[in-house]
Amino acid sequence: MAGILYGVGVGPGDSELLTLKAVRTLKEADIICLPRADKEQCRAYQIALPAVPELKYKKIISLDFEMTKDEAELERLHSDFYQKYRKLLVDGFDLCFLTIGDPTVYSTFGYIMKYAKKDGIEVEVINGITAFCGSAASLGMVLAEGDEDIHIISGQKNLDDDLKLSGTKIIMKSGRNIAQIKEKLVELEAEGKINVYAVIDCGMETEKIFNSAMAIPDNSRYMMTIIVKECK
Repeated sequence: MAGILYGVGVGPGDSELLTLKAVRTLKEADIICLPRADKEQCRAYQIALPAVPELKYKKIISLDFEMTKDEAELERLHSDFYQKYRKLLVDGFDLCFLTIGDPTVYSTFGYIMKYAKKDGIEVEVINGITAFCGSAASLGMVLAEGDEDIHIISGQKNLDDDLKLSGTKIIMKSGRNIAQIKEKLVELEAEGKINVYAVIDCGMETEKIFNSAMAIPDNSRYMMTIIVKECK
């Protein structure tokens, strides 16, 4: 019988935010899979370790996943990545793939899951608290009330149209585009149309909170969540 592939969300950064189900699944899994070659540099592993000390004694497969916007190359990388795990699953081992936040939101696991399902491998997703929910908690704010909408937006594209949407806008994956995004947000905030907030390294000791677009640092930070609220 083939093993089960688990996608386990470890939350945004605070080890105490792991769910009971995530902790149990990690304790019971045969093998832990990480998207970084060096487990000491893997945030997901470092977040989970205090909650599940048993991880130190488990077999770990850690591979670097190269990021690219070339779709053909990306597909090849995902396929190669999955093949590293396939034989273990076919041989009956249960694998846990750790992800920051939740496996269903901008996660490498989503691509691996598709290949496993095509192979007839059983897949189970263990949800984690998302970065934007964790950031809202750190900011002490409510993301939406009444009939307000919430829009989750990738910072990897032009945001002109997205920023016109009603309700709360959550910008993730800002990365190298942060300077351009900040410029747009500063302008809209100066016009009194929006209030902008951002959180870096949510839930970690290095967490930083910014209460305006102007305060957001210009340098690229992977672990940044930007929340845009309409002025009322």
